[in-house]
Amino acid sequence: MPQKRDERLLNRLSLSIKLGVILVASISCVKLATAHHRTRALSRELEAEYARQQERLVVARRAFDGLFQIRPGERAGKWAAPRRQRVVWDSSVRPGDPGMGSP
Repeated sequence: MPQKRDERLLNRLSLSIKLGVILVASISCVKLATAHHRTRALSRELEAEYARQQERLVVARRAFDGLFQIRPGERAGKWAAPRRQRVVWDSSVRPGDPGMGSP
């Protein structure tokens, strides 16, 4: 009789440990899933903001190019003060291009 009681006690203990592990694993999975969804939402927001900033950069670069680019038929020195070095902006070359020379 004491042996059966010990056996039942061990079975209950084993069952409670298994249920505890399953409970902890389930809670962990739920927390991981919610954190993943939050991270994905933040990532989408950042990608959208990055795209907006890239578009603003393209517009600003075009405006800058328009200010400092020498168009055919224009005089090259109209913006330069006397005895100053002129800077000529070439919009066909982008920073980081391998063919770009050093200043």
